[in-house]
Amino acid sequence: MATMASLPVLILLPIALQTATLSLTQVMPASAFAAASRRRVSLVTGANGYLGREIVSQLLSEQQQEPKYEDEMLDDEVICLVREHRVEDEKTYWDGYSSRCKVTVMPYDMLDNGESLSEALDYVYQGIGSLDQLCNVYHVASVFGPTENHKETALENVKGSEDVVKVVSRYGSGCQNTPTCIVTSSMAAVRATNQTPKNGKWYTHEDWNTESQLGANWGQSYQWSKAQAERRCWALAKELEVSMVSLCPSFVFGPPSGGMATNSYSIQLVGQWIRGHGEVQSRLCVDVRDVAKAHIEAGRRPSAIGQRFIISTESRLSSTVTAEVLKRASAGVGLVSGAVEILCDTNFDGGAIKIGEREVDCERRMQNELGVVCRSTEETMKDMAIALLQVEN
Repeated sequence: MATMASLPVLILLPIALQTATLSLTQVMPASAFAAASRRRVSLVTGANGYLGREIVSQLLSEQQQEPKYEDEMLDDEVICLVREHRVEDEKTYWDGYSSRCKVTVMPYDMLDNGESLSEALDYVYQGIGSLDQLCNVYHVASVFGPTENHKETALENVKGSEDVVKVVSRYGSGCQNTPTCIVTSSMAAVRATNQTPKNGKWYTHEDWNTESQLGANWGQSYQWSKAQAERRCWALAKELEVSMVSLCPSFVFGPPSGGMATNSYSIQLVGQWIRGHGEVQSRLCVDVRDVAKAHIEAGRRPSAIGQRFIISTESRLSSTVTAEVLKRASAGVGLVSGAVEILCDTNFDGGAIKIGEREVDCERRMQNELGVVCRSTEETMKDMAIALLQVEN
């Protein structure tokens, strides 16, 4: 499962034409609009989260490289949308990041009926009129993990996603390129636990979760919210003529960009496993670095618009193999092998599709349509465990 989200990218005006008093990384008030003539911007909701920060990091890393293609335009600006109380910390974080791309931090509230997203898009579009422009909005923000009222949280996740599409639909009128909305969905939207694949063999992008029940427990409420949110986004995108792509990652693991500052459920889970505080589970998973790349490519490729993609490895790794990877990672950072007993859940057999068997059909579409090849689960777990252990020790 992955944290809920959406996605953004825009064409920007030359930085030299923007207000001279603005610093490279800054907090923008709602009333401040940069004077620009042509630009591309990426807006990322939940930019300080596990996936959001990786997307921003990869966007900025591109600026250090020469374009791959003669007509390729890299981003001139990335707008990090985070909760208001996190704005200053996020600004400080990116102040120390060297890139030719400008980083702007703005407040974002997923539940303010789209007001904060509108302010961010006002900043992007104000004064540009009908000039050529490219805009991608990456909607990644959502709540994932146990909450006191999982039913309310699920409904909030759905409404937050609906509001993103509604707001995006109001921008870009008269421009050659209106905003593209890249929505972070989840494998939870593809299937419920033990749900039989539509083709009887494995899940594809044509499968939908039809069984999770809102309010049954936090897991089912979350799964329901991902499926319902994505359905509503697609319905609104069609009704309001919004260009949209949806990505359905399986459970996202991997080393977090910028250390362990993010409060990720994935990081908490692996931390418990390597400390012996919980049983290692067999999960269908994907590396956060590959999910971020898929988001960026989805925003760069016009052929991706209107499509839905599963982003994942195609089969689960057993809990015992995963545990061995974690043990070797522990030894690799100087911990005494066997000092902590890593426990395994050996009762779970995989559900509708057994562990080790092909669970999803997605690799060929990912490679052909997005140019993404996922890392192995072994590599993901090893890199994540080493990153976590190095911070703790």
